[in-house]
Amino acid sequence: MNAASATAPEPQPVINPLTGAAIFLVVLIKPGGEDSVRDLIADLPGLLRAVGFRDLEGNLSCVTGIGPEAWDRLTGVPRPAGLHPFLEIKAGSRHAVSTPGDLLFHIRAVRMDLCFELATHIMTRLGSAVTVADEVHGFRYFDDRDLIGFVDGTENPVGAAAGRAALIGAEEPGFEGGSYVIVQKYLHDLPAWNAIPIEQQQNIVGRTKLDDIELDDAVKPSYAHNALTTITVDGEEIKIVRDNMPFGAPGSGEYGTYFIGYARSPATTEQMLNNMFVGLPEGNYDRLLDISTAVTGSLFFVPSQTLLDSIGEGTVIPAASVISPPVTDGAASDGSLNIGSLRGKAQ
Repeated sequence: MNAASATAPEPQPVINPLTGAAIFLVVLIKPGGEDSVRDLIADLPGLLRAVGFRDLEGNLSCVTGIGPEAWDRLTGVPRPAGLHPFLEIKAGSRHAVSTPGDLLFHIRAVRMDLCFELATHIMTRLGSAVTVADEVHGFRYFDDRDLIGFVDGTENPVGAAAGRAALIGAEEPGFEGGSYVIVQKYLHDLPAWNAIPIEQQQNIVGRTKLDDIELDDAVKPSYAHNALTTITVDGEEIKIVRDNMPFGAPGSGEYGTYFIGYARSPATTEQMLNNMFVGLPEGNYDRLLDISTAVTGSLFFVPSQTLLDSIGEGTVIPAASVISPPVTDGAASDGSLNIGSLRGKAQ
């Protein structure tokens, strides 16, 4: 191992393998709740170990994302380059809404009880410091299918390719090992979808329904979902890492897909969404949106675990991306953020 790799920030478990259960928890920090959030962030690794130890094969993990306004309140330092409010999109009857979110907890495990237990501890620790903006319990549906009957996530990169797609590198000094994540909660009109002939459903998705084979380019419509969400730059396809999950409540007729996409730049996912909602070219939109409605939309920055620990501690963190003020009176410069401790200080 060389010196560079030895000191590289440790990522959060962004590219962990897909699991059978997940909880997506988005919360808003109340005024004055910053210290409670930092305390939770600092103790979260211990909570994760304690709950995960109950089933060592349960693959329990938690990714913590921070929204743009919460970043300012929790750190007091400049935002990562791509951290901004989710970009709302309106095109005809199609609407990618932008909804508030300060913290995202993406909890995954083989079993839902592990996810549930960790989420319970998180909310107990946060207490009155936050309000819940959205909570979705996702589940694996047969062979990784969504509720419209198609396999989801077939083209996800794996291994080293997943890391290259989702984790920030040297392009953002000080934020290496981090990621950007966009989440959207989609509700489906399943009766309307099921009334569409399977051949047309396949054209809309761009894959065969039964055996999950991508349609040949010669027959695939330009409005197919997988055609519009393929982003190519200088001849190279730019991937993101998805971990979408179905959710639903049959008693109330709620059926949906929770979209979650990790990328080293939010621009990739934003271009996918623009292609879907506006169209490529304009008007050639994703026909899935005729039966699916986005009811949430938020963007978060996922710090490396190293950086997240520093935020939890409220201590100075090294970041080459922030230029320190000129050194005077012989003082030494260590290239840090020079924020000191943020605990107990008004933001």
